[in-house]
This record gives sequence, structure tokens and C-alpha cells, in this order.
Amino acid sequence: DEYGDAVRPHIVFFNEAVPNIEPAIDLVQQADIFVVIGTSLNVYPAAGLLRYVRPGAEVYYIDPNPATVPTGVNVLPMKATQGVRKLIEILRENK
Repeated sequence: DEYGDAVRPHIVFFNEAVPNIEPAIDLVQQADIFVVIGTSLNVYPAAGLLRYVRPGAEVYYIDPNPATVPTGVNVLPMKATQGVRKLIEILRENK
């Protein structure tokens, strides 16, 4: 900043608590569609949000090198820009 003070980036470092994880869990439990983009699904607690998806909700995972996912997760093995375009097509077709 203009005074030379250290500025913390808006990220969560490893081993830090995730701000707002509880509200995020609440939102995931209410979602009709849950989309995960560009992650190894190995960094917790954010990766654990997948466990809170309510039964019957559609889940999409977009990543060029997808991790192993639970049954029922729709995997789009592509980069985010391509995967989001494909997801939009899929959602429009399912309307």
C-alpha cells in the first residue's frame, strides 16, 4: 500500500482456517447444481465441500487432469474455459 505496510492477499494459506466455511457448507447443502473447477480435490477443508452436496443435486467437476471422484459426479476433463462452455451447453439442453 502507499505506506509500505505488508498487505495480505485474499487467499487461505495451508493449515489456516477457512473463513466462512460454515456458510459455504450451508449453501452447498441447498444447491441444485454444484460445480467444482480446477482442483485436485486434495486440499481441505474446501475439497470436503463435495461431501455436503444434497442427494439429487447435479455435480460437475471441470479439470484437465481430474482426480478420482465419487459416483454420480459428472466429469468434464478439460480446461476451465472449455469446461464452463460445455457445462453451459449441458445445462441449456437439460432445461
